[in-house]
Amino acid sequence: MAQIILLAGLAGFASALLSGMLTPGMMSLAFLFLVAPLPLFITSFGWHALAGALAGLLGAILIDLTTGNRAAMAFVIPAAAERAFAAPDRDIRRDGIVMGQLALVMAGYLAMVIVVTSLWIEPDYARFVTRLREFVADGLRVMSVPGNPALADPATFNRVVELMASIMLPVSGLIIIVTLVMSAAFGAMVAERSGRLSYGKPGFNGFRLPGGSLILFGAALLVTMWDGYMGVFAEILALGLGFLLMLQGLAVLHMRLAGQNGRGLLLTAAWGSILIFGLPALLFVGVGFADHLLDLRNRERAGR
Repeated sequence: MAQIILLAGLAGFASALLSGMLTPGMMSLAFLFLVAPLPLFITSFGWHALAGALAGLLGAILIDLTTGNRAAMAFVIPAAAERAFAAPDRDIRRDGIVMGQLALVMAGYLAMVIVVTSLWIEPDYARFVTRLREFVADGLRVMSVPGNPALADPATFNRVVELMASIMLPVSGLIIIVTLVMSAAFGAMVAERSGRLSYGKPGFNGFRLPGGSLILFGAALLVTMWDGYMGVFAEILALGLGFLLMLQGLAVLHMRLAGQNGRGLLLTAAWGSILIFGLPALLFVGVGFADHLLDLRNRERAGR
């Protein structure tokens, strides 16, 4: 028990340190935020689910006590859910839907954390937006080089501030979801290769959002037109669901290319096109929609 608590403490500290919240002046290490939850997942997959959950809680408390940042609660991950993959009757479809359920819960949880944190800072949404614009404007002034034309033209500067302030919370939520997905994947790989994973690593080929996700996605898009914190919650949830549908579309491609020559090169090209150009992501969101409605992978298996 003492070993588990010590391990959870070290993992929580490492995750908090990687998040950048404890070292705000070290911009050169900002990219490490993308793998900040990795120690939590390695602890959960490689030792025990409750150890990972405890590590997340300790990391969040450390950030909160050090910086007062309530958004640290985003690092309290439902790590205990990995126990679902230890069931003896596993198959690719079951694993896929379990991963989809966990991803959906994660997206909703993060949207809630960001909105509740914003409410904690300022209950009045109009005042919160004003404070957010001032924060963005100050940041742009500090980071801009002398002679920047955006600073010279007040109208252009105000438009940039307005745009960045309007997308800051939804984009922040999307970035956190991406970091959690990346860290979960790498954490499972590390635990498996170190021989500590007590069950077979779930295959990405079967990833699928649970039934009703498209209805939830449509409802979230409608609610984004509302003003206030409810609209912000819907924006974060809609972006998160869009990203998860993209992953479902990529999972279709992974299964379609299984066993084919050049699979690694084609998958690298697909993922790379998303990272470099961005727009191909919309194509895979569409594939995810189609798979959700038509169950493309089940039809492919049935045709073999």
